Amino acid sequence: MAGGHSHRATLGKSHKPFKSKHATKGQLKNQYKGKVEKASTTNKAGRVPSKLERKNTAKQLKSKKIAESRLLRKVFEGAGAAEKIITVISLTQDVQASTILSQLLTSLNENEDDPVIEFESPAVATLRLDRFKCDTKFILPNHTDLISILDAAKVSDYVIFGFSAQEEVAQDYGEQILRAVIAQGVATPIGVISNLVSAYPKKNLQADVRQSLDSYFNHFFPADDKLYALEHKNEAVNCLRNISQKLPKPVNWRDSRGYMVANAAYWHSVDGDENGFIVVEGIARGTGFNSDRLVHLSGHGDFQLERIEQIPKHKNDEAHFYTPTAEQDTLEELNTDEPTSDIYGSMKWDSGEYSSMGVQMEGKTYFNDNVEAGPRKYKAPEGTSQYQSKWLLDDILDGVSDVEEDDEDIDMMEENDDMDDGMGEAAATNTEYEPTEAGDLQSEMFVELSPEDEEEQLRQFRQLEKEDREFPDELELAPTEIARDRFREYRGVKSLGTCDWDWDEENSEKPSIYDRLLRINNFKATRNRLLKEASRHAQVVIGTRVKLYIRAPKYILDTVDVVHAPFVIYALLAHEHKLAVSNFSFQTWENYEEPVPSGESIIVQYGFRRQVITPSFNQATNSSNNVHKHERFAHAGDICIATAIAPPMFYNAPAIYFLQKGDGSLEIVGQGTFLNCDHTRVMAERAVLTGHAVKIHKRLITIRYMFFNAEDINWFKAVPLFTKSGRTGFIKESLGTHGYFKATFDGRLSAQDVIGMALYKRIWPQGSQLWNR
Repeated sequence: MAGGHSHRATLGKSHKPFKSKHATKGQLKNQYKGKVEKASTTNKAGRVPSKLERKNTAKQLKSKKIAESRLLRKVFEGAGAAEKIITVISLTQDVQASTILSQLLTSLNENEDDPVIEFESPAVATLRLDRFKCDTKFILPNHTDLISILDAAKVSDYVIFGFSAQEEVAQDYGEQILRAVIAQGVATPIGVISNLVSAYPKKNLQADVRQSLDSYFNHFFPADDKLYALEHKNEAVNCLRNISQKLPKPVNWRDSRGYMVANAAYWHSVDGDENGFIVVEGIARGTGFNSDRLVHLSGHGDFQLERIEQIPKHKNDEAHFYTPTAEQDTLEELNTDEPTSDIYGSMKWDSGEYSSMGVQMEGKTYFNDNVEAGPRKYKAPEGTSQYQSKWLLDDILDGVSDVEEDDEDIDMMEENDDMDDGMGEAAATNTEYEPTEAGDLQSEMFVELSPEDEEEQLRQFRQLEKEDREFPDELELAPTEIARDRFREYRGVKSLGTCDWDWDEENSEKPSIYDRLLRINNFKATRNRLLKEASRHAQVVIGTRVKLYIRAPKYILDTVDVVHAPFVIYALLAHEHKLAVSNFSFQTWENYEEPVPSGESIIVQYGFRRQVITPSFNQATNSSNNVHKHERFAHAGDICIATAIAPPMFYNAPAIYFLQKGDGSLEIVGQGTFLNCDHTRVMAERAVLTGHAVKIHKRLITIRYMFFNAEDINWFKAVPLFTKSGRTGFIKESLGTHGYFKATFDGRLSAQDVIGMALYKRIWPQGSQLWNR
């Protein structure tokens, strides 16, 4: 270079860092406190697939997609094709869903003098579009009932959302419907404008309104087409052409099982009018039906099938009948009431030898993390009956991949999962057959209070929520209160994430049915196996016209009207009728700002089920010991886990949570997903006792106001202490008789620091019941 010499920047050497003086062990401990080196999950290095492997994978995915497309075309095309189900929903009050449907069908009239087809909402109309050679079933739900709208959209292939050119979509009506339908899963959405020309005759104003509504619609459905203005005949025809010629998108949780929208439902008498079956006619969808599996009637519960009749396509063909076998699923929700110590291998503790606070030795209590833990993986012992063994699912799946399963393992699983044929007749007396009073559930969930009492409860609720936000889990003892009596059920552990907590322990608050619940060791492997079995063992497949003979009471038909509302039947997978410890993710609804207290009765809709649960909220942590902190409130914006005893669903279906008001209406309070069934999940409620530092001498602190007698101090002496600044310590000795004591910490404390002691108590999940309006 002519301008002078220059060195490369990469060759420059950086100076050595300044060497500090020798660090003591205490300084090193504080420096690396809480930092744990993450162990490698696998020793194998990630291998990049070759070009040939990538091309082969893409080819397989393409072939799979083509096969699925051919199957759908076979279902919706040709003679005897299935109807395409379309739900019409209006998102504003000035536009009716019946008007939108009339505009769509009137556009197919060749002459302007042809009569206008009119509908009344609610209605279910089966129509043939001769111009496009397509059979359709239009559903007009009750626009004032959110549940009816969700039920109709749940089974639809297409959902038409109606917008208005004059009225905006209200946040508490139209937008809530839109978000709720998206939250539960929507197949193919279509947006239409019914009054664009009549509201704005000038084309430049029409373009502005259309652009605004297009932007709003694309915000929720960015991958879908533009809006259709139904007052333009060609756009209305294009909308119907789009429905008739395109294939609907799948809804995975719905299509993973068989379901059917009834075309007709009637009573089939056997030996008298009261004895018989409910017969439902329709076209099978999803994976199809099997006579050995149960079916779910929306709002009524689970029932057995008497037989399945496949309706022939041609008059001269014979009908095929499928009757249940000896392995038909029963309606038993719980395991037999037999001693479980032989089945689960769990040790029954004697309350005289053990206490919930620790091990009693020579009048002292020693707190430790090594609680006797029951075996987490087990096999059915010798002598276990076949009926008992089916409640211990996947004990042979330990170490098996979640994706691939050997044929030998599947055969062993099928043997363990066989249903006992002796329970089939006894299931006919299930309590779900008994009609329930409509007001029973509401009377349990709501009690009319006076305005003064209502205002006082609201003040107390907001005060509790405020304290939980500012001082989480902190409790104060009264001077006359004995801590060892109040916290007798609590235990002290050094770390909630590393302690060994027996998930199958004996406890006075343990639900009586806990040992009789369905237990699954490997939920993912069980889910994959059951989904494959449902598709492989289906007796009637998608697109087949069938009659289902259901062992259900006659009074159900009094609530069924297939002309005005869809009547839907869902097929259950094996074991989905039983009760288990079910876990849901929970996040408060976007427009709901109030916190949801743990233990409050709420309605959860997950997939095809609606259950009334009293959830126990706990942190969504991924600890190795499966112990999670219980939450008293689900605050706005937080994500937590809701645990309850409820029927499982072997798919991660979306969940929506409702709160029933005093007038019977429902308010959406949260959304989430059904996660799994985990009976080993431990929820621990934390109680923090706080104290005040009276005297600070280096690391030796004198504390008061945590306890008020020397006996309590000696009882809790082994429990570690902590401060809000992160220091840890322990009780050294008691001072006097008024609750003063000395404690030693691992560092200096400031006068403003708060000293606490954490105690933990096991929280058990609560039961649930079917929600019936």
